[in-house]
Amino acid sequence: MKKSSNAKNFVDSFIPLGMIFGCAIGVIFGMFFKPSFQVFTVSIGAAIGYLFGIIAYGIYSKNGNS
Repeated sequence: MKKSSNAKNFVDSFIPLGMIFGCAIGVIFGMFFKPSFQVFTVSIGAAIGYLFGIIAYGIYSKNGNS
């Protein structure tokens, strides 16, 4: 039972981790542009990370239910 609980917690953390990594990539990417553009790179990075997190959550949650 503990193994399935750990797997569920791991799958549930895909969306927040995707947003965190997206923000980090956005900050790194924003360092090469004007400082006023960094706000947009952080929000776009979080949105892209959210999208990838939802895709990964959908893929791995389907595999767990089968």
